[in-house]
Amino acid sequence: MEAVRRRHRPGPGRRAPRPAVTVTGRTGSPGSGRPDHAPTRPSHPLDDGLAKVENVLAAGSLAAAAVLAIVAVILRTGFNQILFWSEEAIIYLVICSTFFGAVVTLRHNEHVNVDVIAVFLKERGKRVMAGIATVVTLVYLGAIGWFAWALVLDPRSSATLTPAMDLPLWVVTLPVPIGLTLMFVRTVQVLVRLLRGQDPYPGSAATLLEAEGGAALGLDAEADAGDRLPPTRETDRPDDRKDDR
Repeated sequence: MEAVRRRHRPGPGRRAPRPAVTVTGRTGSPGSGRPDHAPTRPSHPLDDGLAKVENVLAAGSLAAAAVLAIVAVILRTGFNQILFWSEEAIIYLVICSTFFGAVVTLRHNEHVNVDVIAVFLKERGKRVMAGIATVVTLVYLGAIGWFAWALVLDPRSSATLTPAMDLPLWVVTLPVPIGLTLMFVRTVQVLVRLLRGQDPYPGSAATLLEAEGGAALGLDAEADAGDRLPPTRETDRPDDRKDDR
């Protein structure tokens, strides 16, 4: 026992061994802070670009509404100036963010699901139920999207102006059919993956914030979330143990 203690006791001119921390699944190139595994990207570049456009439109419109609301309050309370069109603009920006945000939510399978029947079925039955639900969703989005485009293309939408901003009605209602069309496209992707026996929502393993934050940083949030293991601590570094021998 005494010999073991003397072996680990630092002698003259030698520094004491420092504990090393090894984190499983989070290692990467020195100083990079990125994992070893390559980030998983969509199979088609068009899908990746479309996802970025959806994220920018959803987040940008909501951020613009928040900034406009803050500016309107500051001008009203501090400078006694009123932006008479701010309330109307905020409403339309929130509507825009809602429809584009619904596309992002659909892409990550974050919409509310009622699975009262599916929980009692086996894997094949669950896929059949998912296929039926996807087809019903396609019919609904197709019908509502058709009426939305009909509203935008109606000549009365060009003749009707908004009360405050004095814009044609089709300008402020355009995000509605665009968002429904994007949701239709994403639902078609889900149906194709189901028919091919693939995971219909590849990015649903990570939360929505993790997935979008990882995409913005160039990381794979889904794989990163799966690699969260407790760190392994060692008493000595390998080189110090080798010197002690």
